[in-house]
Amino acid sequence: MERFSLTTVDGLAAPPRYNLAPGSDTLVQTSEGVRPMRWGMLAPRHGHNGKRGPPIERVSLEVFAAIPAARVAFEQRRCLVLADGFFAWRGAPNRQRAQPTWIHPEPVRRIAFAGVWSVHRDDGRDSFAVVTVPSAAPADAITPTMPLVVDERWLGRLADARALVASQPLVGWRADAISDWVDDPSHDDARVTELLRNRAQGELF
Repeated sequence: MERFSLTTVDGLAAPPRYNLAPGSDTLVQTSEGVRPMRWGMLAPRHGHNGKRGPPIERVSLEVFAAIPAARVAFEQRRCLVLADGFFAWRGAPNRQRAQPTWIHPEPVRRIAFAGVWSVHRDDGRDSFAVVTVPSAAPADAITPTMPLVVDERWLGRLADARALVASQPLVGWRADAISDWVDDPSHDDARVTELLRNRAQGELF
């Protein structure tokens, strides 16, 4: 909270989360303070035949202009998704027989991913999507895209936000193999990020 000069809302608590999955709720920082949101942003309007498309969980910077809801959110509703790393699966696109990997700064510390948010008109729920960019080392050996790591300037002026969108090397980050305990979203405990090998044995990738 001190690192990002964050404000909070009375009554909101932030219990430790280890395995945040799309569709679940978490506390997200906006320019107006911390608020609970659902991961998975729906377009504010219905599409053809009164149907909505699937929730938008991640938005690549390359396609913002092609998604009206994302473009409006980028211009008006940016947020910080607080974390200490992210998961990727090495070896198979469908995660079957793939190696779960925890990509994080070393030492572990709080970071923020760029996000955009909107309000569901049907139920009045706030929801967000994570902004992604081409992966930088060491994540590029595991996944082609990764969340955009930003600081509090993401919440400021549009010009400042655009200056943060370039993919940068993740200096001091690690890519550590973890167990498949992470594959089940109901597993939301410290076992999720337990390493398969002792750190003293060296880098895994």
